[in-house]
Amino acid sequence: MPPGRLWDLAIGSFLTKIFLASGDELERVSGRSADLIEEADPRTTTELITDNESELALVASGTLQERRDRVVELRTRRQGFRPADLQDALAGALDLDPSNVVILESSRAFAISVSDDTVIYLFQVYRNPALPGTPDIAAAQIQLDDIAHSHTLGRIIESTSLKCDESDSLCDRDLLGV
Repeated sequence: MPPGRLWDLAIGSFLTKIFLASGDELERVSGRSADLIEEADPRTTTELITDNESELALVASGTLQERRDRVVELRTRRQGFRPADLQDALAGALDLDPSNVVILESSRAFAISVSDDTVIYLFQVYRNPALPGTPDIAAAQIQLDDIAHSHTLGRIIESTSLKCDESDSLCDRDLLGV
């Protein structure tokens, strides 16, 4: 029973008998509630991994950790990324190590200087063309458009000077993607 003077007075009462009789079940429910919190996180799920996979149309194969990783990757991609998280997500399409993918974010000071508050939601993902590898800029842009938050606009660029007449910068794209 919980501590306190009320329970000392209620010894033998009907309420005390109900709580004592329900104690084992309440303890079990409490334990399962804690399990549910762990299961709600796809990084630690065990029992609900099959439910997560079926909801995301994934085939259950590999070790438990590999299955968790696939669920986490897909859920993270659907929820969107902060610009700093894009390094890992776009490294494959840009054929770079994630540490070589540079995220250029607009600052509040820049938004004020151009008198446009919406610029704060603009960021560029810079892929240095001098680095080795064969990037697929168009595929990276499509992936970026798919995973970025709806209120943000991201662009894959290969030039920090942002010359909009460069064919590789894709900065001439309008909101319709042309």
